Amino acid sequence: MPTKNHKNIKTPNDLRIILSRTINMVLLDQIDSQTANSIASLSNSMLRVLQMTDLDSRISKLEGNGKESDLYNPVTSDIQTKIKELSN
Repeated sequence: MPTKNHKNIKTPNDLRIILSRTINMVLLDQIDSQTANSIASLSNSMLRVLQMTDLDSRISKLEGNGKESDLYNPVTSDIQTKIKELSN
């Protein structure tokens, strides 16, 4: 199979560029609407993957701080203390 020039999709902006080019190609009759629909569908899937990857990365950073919360919540603190007492 011949190698085609392709661009790695790393950001939503990369998808924006691809979709913009796809729309222009449809308008210029360079590709058919079925191919454009396939590209749009794959782009939607890729956007969801990018969003989930970003969310996962952000959660990992937050969890990596080693702090449960910077805010003191007396109710939660009291419950945690009782749980620790009961487990000993």
